[in-house]
Amino acid sequence: MSSPSAGGHAQLNSSQRERRQRIILETTVLAAGGGWDGVQMREVASRSGVALGTLYRYFPSKEYLLVSVMLEQVEGLAERLAVRPPRGDDPVARVVDVLGRADRALQREPQVTVAMIRALVTGGAQVAPAVGAVRDAMRRIVTDAIGEPPGPDRTIRIDLLTDVWLASLVSWITGIEPASGLIDRLATATEVLLG
Repeated sequence: MSSPSAGGHAQLNSSQRERRQRIILETTVLAAGGGWDGVQMREVASRSGVALGTLYRYFPSKEYLLVSVMLEQVEGLAERLAVRPPRGDDPVARVVDVLGRADRALQREPQVTVAMIRALVTGGAQVAPAVGAVRDAMRRIVTDAIGEPPGPDRTIRIDLLTDVWLASLVSWITGIEPASGLIDRLATATEVLLG
């Protein structure tokens, strides 16, 4: 099985998808209770009811697993946005609404967010498929909020905006910036990059 967690869920049969979901759920529970250190691969396997080798076939490292949790959360955001579309009269306002919703969701589970961001920035090349899937999912969400297909210039601007979002999250989890300042920073970046 080759990294089914990096956006390749459709290639899994129903029992594999269910197993993957159990692993993601148990990882999230462990991260919520203990952050980065709370996620131990042996404990994830035990709580998920899978062999440790099976866990490693799905997720080759702790970093990969936690970035996959982030992908699951970003995909969940996309599903919620399909039900309740972003608010705003123009593309900038809609993108700010989307980023605000994402930040509020991340701030509700700060330990999980710390673990996911730490995995995202320390994972190395092995985690690249999962990181790329997160970036692609965020690009689609922002593009949908804008409401028109992006050209190459707009795609670069969207990627830069998601980079600012990630840097803002790093500033928050390291204590450089308060959580309350994130949306203002993102609103400014959105206006500069997409306005």
